[in-house]
Amino acid sequence: MRTHTSTSFLTICSLLAGFSAAAAPAPATATAKSPYELSLSGSLGYDDDLYLVDTGLLKNTGSALTTVSAKISARFASGVTLTYTPTVSTFWDESKEDNVKHLLAAAWTQKLDAFSVNAAAEFALVDGDSRGVNYGVCGSAFSTAAPRERRDQWQNKSDLALRYDTAAGFVRGVGKLQYWDMLTAAAGTANYVDRYDIQGGLDFGRSFAKGGPECYLGYRKGYQFQDNDFNPASRKNASNRYDRYLVGAEGKLRAGLKLNAQAGWAIHDYADSALVYAGTHREEGLYTDVALTWTVNPNDELQFKTAQGRTFSSTGTNSVLVSSYQVAWKHTLNKQWSTHLTGRLSEAEYAPAARDDLDYAAILGVTYNVNAKLSSTLTASQDLGLNNHNAISGVTEQNREFKRAFVSLAANWKL
Repeated sequence: MRTHTSTSFLTICSLLAGFSAAAAPAPATATAKSPYELSLSGSLGYDDDLYLVDTGLLKNTGSALTTVSAKISARFASGVTLTYTPTVSTFWDESKEDNVKHLLAAAWTQKLDAFSVNAAAEFALVDGDSRGVNYGVCGSAFSTAAPRERRDQWQNKSDLALRYDTAAGFVRGVGKLQYWDMLTAAAGTANYVDRYDIQGGLDFGRSFAKGGPECYLGYRKGYQFQDNDFNPASRKNASNRYDRYLVGAEGKLRAGLKLNAQAGWAIHDYADSALVYAGTHREEGLYTDVALTWTVNPNDELQFKTAQGRTFSSTGTNSVLVSSYQVAWKHTLNKQWSTHLTGRLSEAEYAPAARDDLDYAAILGVTYNVNAKLSSTLTASQDLGLNNHNAISGVTEQNREFKRAFVSLAANWKL
């Protein structure tokens, strides 16, 4: 894997050199600006629990790690933006976690009279280990997800919004796709399945005050699909169709205070009735996606985020209600120094399995801007994973709990 990683790094360097030579614009006037941007970044860090487990075959496995990345972007007058970001990650003491991630993103924004369109697509190819992870025990929702992102796979995230404005308000058609094609073979307790989540819908809304937020009513119809790759006869199927009924608001509430929020009721209907409690085919409950940003003053910014929605586990055997709550504070000391502090609680409640996993995380970062093009960031974080007992089992599964500390020093250079 290390030979493969080194080859990939040389390939990236060659691509960058060729891109710089081929894409450089012809000599221009002093006022012209190139549509191309290039930046390089690298980091050195240490993770004391790569697999987020305190028990089993891989308990408390730590490693130093390095990343080398480049970002090439182009912005055109047509409203199109293209970005390519290759990243090489090397784990010094756990080479099977080495991987190369290729991220290609495209976006298009255009407005013609009363019509406007916003489209974005992100494709990721992860070239990593082709085997799943064998913990020797059953890891939590968070421990199984962490190494998954380092495994062989394709990912796609796409969004589309078509909007028409009138004097009375606006109507907006929306579509969204999230897709995972896992190229990973079964290898024990974390066997990932292919899956996708596709949805479409309409929003109707308007602004009730000049410069104020736009409020809307919305509806989404969607389908969540998961494969039964490994043992179809014994595995439950979490595929389901869902409806979401939403109210939303986006824009400025007042000077320095911005809101982007959706909230409503979601209804999921499953083909496999064994997946939900009481033998029914339906799970329903609150859906939220809220971000509130407050610019307190020119040097301080506070942000609160919360989200809740139902999906399925990456191993494909359960319906999962995922919730998160996050508070972040960014403080700018001067032109050179800034800090950010984040606290986050994530929760994954399974159905029908009697499990409720929690992850408490605290993240501290300090950034030093050497100049307008070169910066460095020191980041330290601590995670605490817990498992709640519940009314069905009354038992806490300690094998799903963990503690993890991470520290890294990163540099970014805009060319």
